[in-house]
Amino acid sequence: MYAKYQHKDIKTLASGIDHSEGLCVGLNGEIYLGSESGKIYRLTSDGTLDVVAQSAAGGILLGLSIRSNGHLLVCDAAAKTVWEVNLESQTWEVFCNSAGGIALNLPNWGCFLPDGSYVFSDSGDWKKSEGIIVRVDTNGKSSIWSDKCPDFPNGMALSEDGRSLYVLESTPGKLSSISINSDYSAGEIQVLKHMDAVPDGVTVTTSGALVISCYRPDVIYLWDKKGLSVLAEDTEGTFLAAPTNTVLTGPDRNLLVWPNFGRWDVAQIETDLSGIPLLIF
Repeated sequence: MYAKYQHKDIKTLASGIDHSEGLCVGLNGEIYLGSESGKIYRLTSDGTLDVVAQSAAGGILLGLSIRSNGHLLVCDAAAKTVWEVNLESQTWEVFCNSAGGIALNLPNWGCFLPDGSYVFSDSGDWKKSEGIIVRVDTNGKSSIWSDKCPDFPNGMALSEDGRSLYVLESTPGKLSSISINSDYSAGEIQVLKHMDAVPDGVTVTTSGALVISCYRPDVIYLWDKKGLSVLAEDTEGTFLAAPTNTVLTGPDRNLLVWPNFGRWDVAQIETDLSGIPLLIF
């Protein structure tokens, strides 16, 4: 049985972040967050918050992923581009802006597959059922990896055994698993849970349970094979306010951290969960 956490268990780490949705853990345990104004923030374990990059074109920054060289892959919904951002040189290079020769629409969230290729959701327009998942191989070639999750595909995460990809669709809410073939193409899809919610982000734990954070309602769920349970909720939208995505970080990977999109802050719970080590290439 998983614990349900209360307001008193939640700690605010930093405030004043311009509508952050996406976040990732850096190479040294720091946390990077995007914003709706094209800023990238760095949050350190002592609570220090700094702006470390700014897109010249503004941008709406969603999913972030760290690379082994310290660069960030950043999904920019406004520019319809996934950038590779070098924080040292302050350069923003195009990592992907099309799939199979077709321009991206709304790049949202991504992660690495075990071969080093990168997959990300291109959500499409809201309620248009036109979303796809794009793969960029290790040679930089992009293609449509799957079109089987069309209903605004959003957060995704590699399974704990590396053999499947969990994908959330936001409207209508749904959690699915896509098997990964031996050549890293997309295999069969299995719908795991229909949700009466607008799920946004998914984080995998070592037990195989999934942390699912929601844009609506203000809830963080935990899903396993027994079903869906509430990890934390807030009917008033104060300490939980559109918790869009989560990471499990810290020395024991048990600190659940998320941005409150509706409150411009970042919050944390110390949990009895443990996150899996993320693949970094």
